[in-house]
Amino acid sequence: MLVIVAIFVGFSYATIISGNAATYRTGLPLGSALPKPLPNGTVVIYMLGVQWSWIPQNATEIVYINGVQHNISVNNIITYINGYPYIKIYPNQPVVMVLYSNNVVHAFYMRLPHGPQNWNIVPGIDSYAFFYAPPTPGNYTFHCAEYCGIGHSYMYGYFWVM
Repeated sequence: MLVIVAIFVGFSYATIISGNAATYRTGLPLGSALPKPLPNGTVVIYMLGVQWSWIPQNATEIVYINGVQHNISVNNIITYINGYPYIKIYPNQPVVMVLYSNNVVHAFYMRLPHGPQNWNIVPGIDSYAFFYAPPTPGNYTFHCAEYCGIGHSYMYGYFWVM
């Protein structure tokens, strides 16, 4: 029985590390749920979750030139309106969120046209989220889905699909 368990654990570990077993909707650490290679034009957004706000740190865009991946810093994606972050993306654009918390457990939740998405964020461990932006322009709200204190209800922001 121990040999069978060891075989299943080894197989599971190998497929998770290679990214073959995880769907793109999971927020597994180590980036194992990300497609390999990332699509051209993918926006990578580094998001810090603190009590009680989401703070986008920076954003880069992945561009392939002659088959070589380049991360180009983009400055016009992240804005703030009334103190809440607005992240500007284009319809059907691939997006990678690198989610990080330095204090308590948070959950990055958003409702997209193809269904709700939720990624748990454990302090000190990067979580990776990959999704395609909605095809229809508009504002899509993201918020914290794990109660993290008295200001929890104010912990939200927007994806502005334009």
